[in-house]
Amino acid sequence: MPHIKLECSSNVAMDFQAFFKELAEELVQTGHAAKLGIKCRVVPAEEEYIIDGSEDYKMINLLFRLREGRSKETLETFSNIGMNLMKKYMHEDVENKKVILSTEIKELIKGQDLTFNAVR
Repeated sequence: MPHIKLECSSNVAMDFQAFFKELAEELVQTGHAAKLGIKCRVVPAEEEYIIDGSEDYKMINLLFRLREGRSKETLETFSNIGMNLMKKYMHEDVENKKVILSTEIKELIKGQDLTFNAVR
């Protein structure tokens, strides 16, 4: 854990690999995420409608799915790391007021949400 999904409108252009690499490194540095457990993916929307339907607007939602048990402070740290990196990678759209950024954390229940990792 964590599973990380970046959901975005189809017009988002960023270096996703560099973003995920930096995100993973910062999460590991907190001491609350194991490098071997981090899995990231991009899910671009095929169609979207943002604000008034203008194709100039963009959106990104960064979803963290984590095993339960981390403190509220740790979860806030994860959200802040994600938000700060999205602002960094989307700085032009932020400055031009063309993007909506959000983070979301879902805690997975031990014993109910199962994981098998053959990599370890």
